[in-house]
Amino acid sequence: MITELSREELVVIGSRNRADYLVEQAGYTLGLAALDGKPLSDLLPEGYIGEVGAARDAVNAARQDKALMAAESRDATREQNAAFKRAKVWRRKVAKRASNAANMGKAMPDGLTRISRARTGPALAAQVTEMVKLLEANLPLLHGAGLDKLLAEGKELESAISSKDAAQEVKRLRELPSAVQEFYIQKALLYIGLKVINGGGHELYAADATQAAKYNFSILHRHGNHGGNGGGGEATPPTGNQSTPKPPETKT
Repeated sequence: MITELSREELVVIGSRNRADYLVEQAGYTLGLAALDGKPLSDLLPEGYIGEVGAARDAVNAARQDKALMAAESRDATREQNAAFKRAKVWRRKVAKRASNAANMGKAMPDGLTRISRARTGPALAAQVTEMVKLLEANLPLLHGAGLDKLLAEGKELESAISSKDAAQEVKRLRELPSAVQEFYIQKALLYIGLKVINGGGHELYAADATQAAKYNFSILHRHGNHGGNGGGGEATPPTGNQSTPKPPETKT
């Protein structure tokens, strides 16, 4: 089992990720996982990497269905989804700025320096609302340029992803045709599975930041590029100087 999240949660997650990017990212991540082999797989549930590979194959096959891809394209351009992605980036910017202030001795609330999970639109809307309030209250303690712009952006996003609109978006996804919902579920399973594999890679290379950094989502998060590599997602993972990365030795 890749995840225990509900079908409704998976449909929401899947609606926000493009199949082309996911398949290309999977080619990279699964290729990297294959290089690390047993040391990595031992850190994950038994058979997990194979399950993620099966999800990749399902999503890749679905890319041949024009109706499913048309539905995905409509959802990818929806204002709600665009605002959701912008809000996640905004949270990271605020947390980094607040963390810098905390490292310089300023008292910062946890709500500004730590980002909790927000899998649904309503959860993200509530989180952005809280961060906007905390940012405004603590603005005099922060450093650097663009603080007013950062606050204004947060207020704009707060309006764009209001709880009411987010709840309506969940309702809309619930009413999609079953075939589209199943497609989105498979995309979500692939996305989550890749995140878990990345987590395993970071654990495996906890003592080697350079190798750990190779387990990333740079392909999935790439902007201004058309997804997919035309070959079913078999992207080549980086291997530094062409040598296979090895996990750090365990001393006894």
